[in-house]
Amino acid sequence: MEGVLVQIGKRGQLTLPAEVRRALGLKPGDALVVRVEKGRVVLEPAVVLPVEIYDEARLKEFEEAARLEPEEVEEIRRRWGL
Repeated sequence: MEGVLVQIGKRGQLTLPAEVRRALGLKPGDALVVRVEKGRVVLEPAVVLPVEIYDEARLKEFEEAARLEPEEVEEIRRRWGL
C-alpha cells in the first residue's frame, strides 16, 4: 500500500483512512500501541485482555468454592505425609 496523507486535528487526533483500517482489519474500538522509532510514528494493533473487577459477593463465591471438607484436608495431609 502506498503512503496515505492524514492531518492531525486541533486536539492531536488523526483519522486512519478506511483503506488502512481495512488492510489491517481494524474496527471501531480496537486499540493501538503508538511508538516513536527513529523519528517515525509507528502504530501497531494491541492485544487487550478483559479484566474483571471482583466485588465482595464474587470474592465470597471464590472463598466458598475453595473451602475444603475435613475429609479432603485429611486426604491431602495423608498424601503429603503430614
